[in-house]
Amino acid sequence: MSYHSLFSKLSTGSDMIIVRLACVLTLSVSGVLLFAGDFCRANEPVSPVEQYQNFDDLFTLYQPYLGNISAYEPIYFLVGTNPEKSKFQFSFRYRLFNPEGPLVIDHPWVKGVNFGYTQTSFWDLKSNSAPFEDTSYKPELFHVTTNLSQRPSWLQGLFLQSGVRHESNGRDEVDSRSTNILYLKPLVIFYNSSSKLGLMIAPKLLVYINNSSENNDDLPDYRGYFELEAKVGKADGLVASTALRWASEGGSVQVDLNYPVHQYLSDNLSVYLHIQYVNALAESLLNYQERTDAFRLGLSFVR
Repeated sequence: MSYHSLFSKLSTGSDMIIVRLACVLTLSVSGVLLFAGDFCRANEPVSPVEQYQNFDDLFTLYQPYLGNISAYEPIYFLVGTNPEKSKFQFSFRYRLFNPEGPLVIDHPWVKGVNFGYTQTSFWDLKSNSAPFEDTSYKPELFHVTTNLSQRPSWLQGLFLQSGVRHESNGRDEVDSRSTNILYLKPLVIFYNSSSKLGLMIAPKLLVYINNSSENNDDLPDYRGYFELEAKVGKADGLVASTALRWASEGGSVQVDLNYPVHQYLSDNLSVYLHIQYVNALAESLLNYQERTDAFRLGLSFVR
């Protein structure tokens, strides 16, 4: 058996010559050549109509840094059983340094530097005008290590996240609220690849810096200096998460359950059914001295 490349056609256009390269399989059987025909085609010109089928095909050409953006905290839209306590959140993070650049090559730890942004809004859907009760804007700069090699063999993930976060509600005068925190957050992860079951435990230590002394100087009394997040579930199934806070004015808890529902929608919609229960002080900055007790139901897109 032998393979030969055959230039099957040369045609001249207005300004160029188009060459079609056909791959031909040649079989030698008792001295007789049998041509099986073309089995692949190469160097075929692609028309602009075929090349750019979607807007994103052109849009992404001008976004060379798009790969640096990724999900961060959960993204969801939830309606409260009391519509006055509805809530939505979106979040993203942006890797600041090129992982293939000389700075990261010389100093690999720099790869873990990220800019993060989370926005949480509390929406009163019961009132006629459906106003936003309060919104927290949370930009931050943080660093996440690579998986630490010093971890025990039975532990699949051990990371250390540290950063500085600003949080404010964008209001002025008596309704203005703002704070800044430094934090340290180990992330301990257990995962079984065969069952796809995982568990994450993430304690978080907080230090308040430049906390507003005019309108929320006692915020630490309601939010505390320690948080504990735990998340357990299947990678492709139900996931439950709990966030606990301890403060001198009392404890706070938030429980989230979410489940992918694409299989019930003929794979047409990729979302999670999301249930949330909150019993917490200082869920919002504006009313940080009040306790929120809310049950919410909705959809999430990142969990």
